[in-house]
Amino acid sequence: MAAKVTKTLEATLTKNTSVERGGAWLLLIADANGENHSAWSNPSAAKRYLKEYVIEQTPRKSIKMVVKATNDLGKPTHLQGEISWKADA
Repeated sequence: MAAKVTKTLEATLTKNTSVERGGAWLLLIADANGENHSAWSNPSAAKRYLKEYVIEQTPRKSIKMVVKATNDLGKPTHLQGEISWKADA
């Protein structure tokens, strides 16, 4: 029987706050295949892409994103999520 190893996928979604209005959202996905960067105009679109990526690359169906930072108005500017699963070595 093959040994099981723990694999992890980490995702961060960060708003570009260096501009006053209209900053893009940067999605970074890090897993065993490397890192995947992409820019999005809104967080909903980025989350949909992330969900499709999770379904294709892992045995999981979703990833929970947790708010790590907010702006002065209380809107999220940084979200982070992580999932782990067991796989054959």
